[in-house]
Amino acid sequence: MFKKAQLKVLLSGMEFVEGHPLLVRFLLRPLSRMPLISGKLMVLFKAFAGNTAFEMHYVDLERGRIGIGGVEEILFGSKVIEQMHRVLEKRLPEEEKNEALYELGHNLCQWEVSTALDSGQWAPGVLVPLIRNSTILGDMRSDPLLARFFVKVMGMVSRLITDEGGWGHLEFEVQSRPLRVTLSNSQEAAWLGPSPKPVCHLYAGIVAGYASAISGEELRAREVECRAMGAPACVFEIDR
Repeated sequence: MFKKAQLKVLLSGMEFVEGHPLLVRFLLRPLSRMPLISGKLMVLFKAFAGNTAFEMHYVDLERGRIGIGGVEEILFGSKVIEQMHRVLEKRLPEEEKNEALYELGHNLCQWEVSTALDSGQWAPGVLVPLIRNSTILGDMRSDPLLARFFVKVMGMVSRLITDEGGWGHLEFEVQSRPLRVTLSNSQEAAWLGPSPKPVCHLYAGIVAGYASAISGEELRAREVECRAMGAPACVFEIDR
C-alpha cells in the first residue's frame, strides 16, 4: 500500500513537470542550477528540471577525469564503434566476434547503471528499490502504474546516457512479452549497414546490461529488427 502511494505521488510529479515545459524552463531549471541548490539535488531531479547531461558533468582537470553522478566516463568519437567490429573481425570467427561485442556492451552498461544507482547521487534511496528489484519485470506486466513509472524513470536515465551520449534513442515496451526495446539511430547500424543480418551486437549487450542491472538477474537481448537491414529502427527482445 505504501509502495503504491509512493508511485502515485512520484508519477504525478513527473507527469506534471512534463506537462508544463514553461514552468521547467523559467523556474525549475534556473532554480536547479543555483549553486546552493544544485549541490544538493540528485541527478534525476536535475534532469527532470530540464538540465542536460553535459550541464551536470563534472570535470577534474588535475586528474584528467570527467563523469556524472559518481560515474566516471570517457568521451570518444563514434568511429570507435566501427573499429571495434573491424579489428575484432580480423582476429575472431564471426560468431565469437559478435559474442565478444555483446559481452563488452553488457558488462559496461551493467556496471554503469549499477554504479549510478549505488552512488547515492542519481536517485534518493527510497526510489531505487521501486525500479531495481528481482520482480520488476513481472510486476510491470500486472501493474500499469508501475509500468508507467518505470518507463518515465528509465526514459530519463537513457536520455542522459544514450540520447545525450550520442548512442541513439531508446524506448521501452515493458508490458510486452518478451519485453521489447526500440533503438532509433543506432551508431552500429549507421557504420556497418547495409547488411543482410542484424549488426548491433554491442548494443544488444548494452540493452541486456540495462535490464540485468535493474532486475538483478541475468537477462539476454537479441536484435529482431535492424536499421542496417532497412528497418526503420533497431528492435531488441529481452528474456531470461
